Amino acid sequence: MYKHYLDNEQMNFQINRFLEPFYSDKTIQDDIRIICKSITDLESWYTGWNKLANVQHEIKNFELASAYYQLAEFFLEESDPRKIKAYKLFRESFYKSLPNNLIKFYEVPYKGFSLPVATITHDKADKWLIFHGGFDSYLEELIRLSITYLTDLDTYNILMFEGPGQGLPNKNGLPMTSEWEKPVSTILDFFGLNNVSLMGMSLGGYLALRAAAKDKRIKNVIAFDTFYSMEDAFLINAPKDLTNIPDLSDLKVRESVDNLIEEYTKKSIDLKFKINKAKEIFGKNSPSEILIEMKEYSLRGIESEIEQDVLLLAGDNDMYVPTKRTSLLRNRLINASKVESFIFNEESGGQYHCQVGNKSLAFEKVISFLN
Repeated sequence: MYKHYLDNEQMNFQINRFLEPFYSDKTIQDDIRIICKSITDLESWYTGWNKLANVQHEIKNFELASAYYQLAEFFLEESDPRKIKAYKLFRESFYKSLPNNLIKFYEVPYKGFSLPVATITHDKADKWLIFHGGFDSYLEELIRLSITYLTDLDTYNILMFEGPGQGLPNKNGLPMTSEWEKPVSTILDFFGLNNVSLMGMSLGGYLALRAAAKDKRIKNVIAFDTFYSMEDAFLINAPKDLTNIPDLSDLKVRESVDNLIEEYTKKSIDLKFKINKAKEIFGKNSPSEILIEMKEYSLRGIESEIEQDVLLLAGDNDMYVPTKRTSLLRNRLINASKVESFIFNEESGGQYHCQVGNKSLAFEKVISFLN
């Protein structure tokens, strides 16, 4: 069950996101709460989690160490050398914690770069589920979720990948694209796949639906969670004077918006995270460039091109997506062959973004839909 560790919503969400597997371990929970008492800003955030990570790494508790290292590196900017070190230790620890011989790894060529792919296959499986992330997820997060929740889905092989703007491709200089059908189609071509199911997590909810609109080899598409427009995530908790974005074609207006947003990032961890991460994944230098790019990440105008069976998941306390987007999108999917949607609330659990705090609820719906 979702826990309250810190008053800062963004920080608290990320702790729940990565440490949910350890909810029931009292010793770990005690350590977490002790560290949280020392967290007052982003510097103490890094120091606290890195300290816990080093302790667990030393005693070879690699699964927990990887989670702590991921938290430690999460808010650091790409230019910070500590991020590179923490990221390497996160991946090293993560892969040491995996069961042997369960996963196969590939590198798929894409526009002069490569897309990392991991697969979990079953002898009797004759179907494929393609699983990708969104704004800030790594392949390792997808692997852990698949191992935890999807390995009993033995009629499906699972293929997970990092696309442009994500994980290693991003660190190697490949920016994200709103035209997500391009990396998805490359993956399908490489493995010779057809009639697949596609699931995108977080911003991946938009990306997966966009890909389904353009590539009809996708038979089923799952938005985990509903993500209609990237602007929603920027505006939902933005200060009032940022909620109406002006015309950014004028250079002076762009400079004014840049200055205003940069001032707000000094006061808001949430906004600072969104702007810094967006700079990284888009390869942009200023907030105004991000706002211009962000407009491309919307399903508006292409809803009617989605013809597949669709599953929309949502939480009614989502910090990135307004709840109303699920019903709006459902009503606009006029050519989808079937649409199922579930909005989780406090009573059912799963009310937060991507059902963090109780992800099992989301995966129960995913498995039911796929079956």
